[in-house]
Amino acid sequence: MDVSLMGLTQHPGDRDPERCLAELLEQARIADGNSFEGLFVGEHHFTDDIYFDNFQTLARLAAEFDGDVRVGTSVCLLPLHNPALVAERVATLDVISGGNVVFGAAAGYRDAEFDTVGVDKAERAGRVTEGVEILRALWSEDDVSYDGEHYAFEDVTLRPRPVQESGPPIWLGGSAPSAVRRAAALGDAWLIDPVSPVSKLKKAVGLYERELTEEPSCRPIRRDVYVAETTEKAIDTAAPYILDKFDSLSEWGVIDDDGEDLSRRERFDRVSEGRYLIGTPDEVVAELEELNETLGVDHLVARVQWPGMDHERAVDAIELLGEEVIPRVADL
Repeated sequence: MDVSLMGLTQHPGDRDPERCLAELLEQARIADGNSFEGLFVGEHHFTDDIYFDNFQTLARLAAEFDGDVRVGTSVCLLPLHNPALVAERVATLDVISGGNVVFGAAAGYRDAEFDTVGVDKAERAGRVTEGVEILRALWSEDDVSYDGEHYAFEDVTLRPRPVQESGPPIWLGGSAPSAVRRAAALGDAWLIDPVSPVSKLKKAVGLYERELTEEPSCRPIRRDVYVAETTEKAIDTAAPYILDKFDSLSEWGVIDDDGEDLSRRERFDRVSEGRYLIGTPDEVVAELEELNETLGVDHLVARVQWPGMDHERAVDAIELLGEEVIPRVADL
């Protein structure tokens, strides 16, 4: 199993953005020295927090790596962008990174983002489908013309082309049945989302398997992970931030939460089941073995830091993952 780091690009609005970026660059160097396969960043817009642009951040991060470390989006909210411009940005990033880009994409869900850029949220599924078709065509053909419901252009040629032949792999996210079918039909892989519990994902994986026409390039999953010397230390460190993030996802309508009458520790125990990998190296290894066996997962994109969490605590988890977890799951 490969393990990549999910870099934190979201921070409280009162933090110094230059320091936030410096910390991310240090984490990238540490991950590179601890056998991480890649580094991914996500995307959101128009929040009260700092949120770094994903493509510009990845271009800067690529300069920190000595070897063939992948850089990728997890995810780009494709309907918010013109796909021809995305094709150009990803191709440029592939050149900058030496052919080591993974393009992860999903439909998005926040009304504020769609409203601000003037895109009808009801069109997001169609825009993802057309966007992927446009990306693949522009990465591999000259004089491309396209006439779709949402996008249309004539005789477009993209330069530079990506270093990777036919373009970077496309990982499509989403857990709704329509998103899973789309990933099976159009994606090189289905990027399993970070918040659905394993009990729910088993059914989605079954649907994905039935819809596949050819074997995917890999079977990745995003998960929130924190590893420490003891279970209690891992929970005490991660739980406050994970619950804050869980609450924000609940406010955005991503998760249904009915645990208002529980203590924070009781809420953490309830919401973490099947969702988060929090514990000792032995416990996290066992969870990854279970994910591999039950869902076929062979690539983990691990987020070890959440908005407001100290940089030093993230470094502790990155180093322990590299020393005690990655070597033990390499053969999965």
